[in-house]
Amino acid sequence: MARFGVVTAHCGSSVTVRARSLCLHGDTPGAVGLARRVRERLEASGVRVEAFA
Repeated sequence: MARFGVVTAHCGSSVTVRARSLCLHGDTPGAVGLARRVRERLEASGVRVEAFA
């Protein structure tokens, strides 16, 4: 989604997505560590991560 603008639907078809944000729920066990890993992998893939303005 972040790199190619496409996600795979449950039925297997491709769906174009123009996402501008990503929401991670803070009540998930281990949420802080998960958020760190997501950010690291996004940045490692060349996705720009920035705060909302």
